[in-house]
Amino acid sequence: MRVFNGAVLGSPIAHSLSPVIHQVGYNFLEISAKYTAVEVRSGQLADYLNSTPPELNSFSLTMPLKEELVDLDFPTSELAKRIRSGNTLTKINGSWKVANTDVIGFQQSVASKTNATFQNVLILGAGATARAAIAAFDSVGTQIDVASRSEHRSVSLKRASLFAEVSIIGFDTEIPWSKYDLVVNTSPAGAADSLVSNIAGVSALLFESLYHPWPTALMSFWRNVGLEVIDGLDLLVHQAISQIAIFAEVPVKRSQLAPLMREAALKRI
Repeated sequence: MRVFNGAVLGSPIAHSLSPVIHQVGYNFLEISAKYTAVEVRSGQLADYLNSTPPELNSFSLTMPLKEELVDLDFPTSELAKRIRSGNTLTKINGSWKVANTDVIGFQQSVASKTNATFQNVLILGAGATARAAIAAFDSVGTQIDVASRSEHRSVSLKRASLFAEVSIIGFDTEIPWSKYDLVVNTSPAGAADSLVSNIAGVSALLFESLYHPWPTALMSFWRNVGLEVIDGLDLLVHQAISQIAIFAEVPVKRSQLAPLMREAALKRI
């Protein structure tokens, strides 16, 4: 087992539940490790890592640092390169290595709730989390529409897919909600609120990647009309389980850890 101490880095970071759920995982696995939250703003990551105490060797990264991490030219997994998003940084034998666990977090969150497959997917938002969602639900025969207000991101969004056809549509009232069997919201807090009043004919599973604020307007709408929701706590938990396995270099039993970590997170919301 690897000896490690770490933190979640990002800005703003005060609301992060990562220290809570990581500690639950370490306690369950009887791992002695410290894990805190550190405010690191955009443009400050390289300086922070250059001044990091040697005992800190394992980091989770959240916005706005996921793209910045990939640009630091550390050895990086092919997946993190393709989606241009790294959320996991570990120092092994003196060298930093970058990975992404958001993709498996999306996949495991859905797999724990349903064995359904999806043919028409809508992703709201066009940032790093959207690209992770594209990679997570990319499969032969799938059509992925990305509702984006950032036309300049279309190339990077399409590159995130290996198999599925990715189309960019407007982030507006013209979204054809009835078309989709999976809707994934990766947009910033509050960004999708204005869409709710125009949703009609929807029957899709909603994957809401946010957990702050809680619940989002989109989650509340879905639940009010009796539709199923997978929420941001599941994503947080499942990507963290994969990070713990990387940090500690030990196998983990996801089915045992996930409910314990989710329960701890729910108590803090």
